[in-house]
Amino acid sequence: MIFRILFLILSFALTGPAAAAPSGGYGGGGAGGGGGDGSVGGISGRVTKSVMHSLNNGFNSCQRFKTVYRFDCYRQVYMRAANQMAGIPAYRPARLALEGVKDTLDQIVARHADPTASRSHQGFQSYRAITPEAVPAAKRDLTRALEEAETTLLRSAGQSNSHFTSIAQAVHSNKVLLRSALLEMFGPVLALLD
Repeated sequence: MIFRILFLILSFALTGPAAAAPSGGYGGGGAGGGGGDGSVGGISGRVTKSVMHSLNNGFNSCQRFKTVYRFDCYRQVYMRAANQMAGIPAYRPARLALEGVKDTLDQIVARHADPTASRSHQGFQSYRAITPEAVPAAKRDLTRALEEAETTLLRSAGQSNSHFTSIAQAVHSNKVLLRSALLEMFGPVLALLD
């Protein structure tokens, strides 16, 4: 497992996001007609699992940051997940759905950037902060974008594509985690209102 992750990181660093995405060597088939020859046109269980892993683990790892840095972290998670599907036509609806979330996060981070906060670093990644006052609105905007992506993925999955349903489940998990973080942040205030 660790070697696979290192391989993906190294491939991404050397040749960009398209090379880091597995090529669908598990038979393809599905909507893109890969037909088992490993062509990049088909749906692949390996790519789907990789995207789900990126979304679930990436979003989870963002929780270790202060809330104001999480939105840039989420942005990078969704960018990486979308890039794993780049160049694979059968994944286009899923990639566009995840890019929509990333675009919303781009806007949140740009609109609410905190010019007084330093960047937070983890490994080779750095994350920009938004202002603390912007957090509730940013969470609402992100929740809306996650709901739209989930709906898009489930509609695309209506064409008997369980891979998109799996990615939609990962997006839904992110939405639940975001809401629980919101409750954690405002829980003491809500308790006072009771």
